[in-house]
Amino acid sequence: SSAIKRSILDKLMVEVEANLGTAMTYTLFEYAKDNKEVFMENQPVNTVTSVSNSISIGTPEVPPSKKKEKKEQLSKTQKRKLADKTDNKGELPRGWNWVDVIK
Repeated sequence: SSAIKRSILDKLMVEVEANLGTAMTYTLFEYAKDNKEVFMENQPVNTVTSVSNSISIGTPEVPPSKKKEKKEQLSKTQKRKLADKTDNKGELPRGWNWVDVIK
């Protein structure tokens, strides 16, 4: 409600005046997170419990349309580098990510 918003803004303005001259964005968010129970103590609780039964007559469910995923477009240079790194099957050579333990 607007009264709750006004009270929250008033409490935040007190905090703003206390931190004038400093970077306070993070401080205000932390203050709001820490005091969210205090801010919302007068908030009316709306509990809505409703059960809706819907009967579909002769309307089959239509699956949502699927968009085709675009493949990443590589330049000729990128394709050459990829081809140089891989073998003829498109796989990286054996041991490409091994760490040399003994030097």
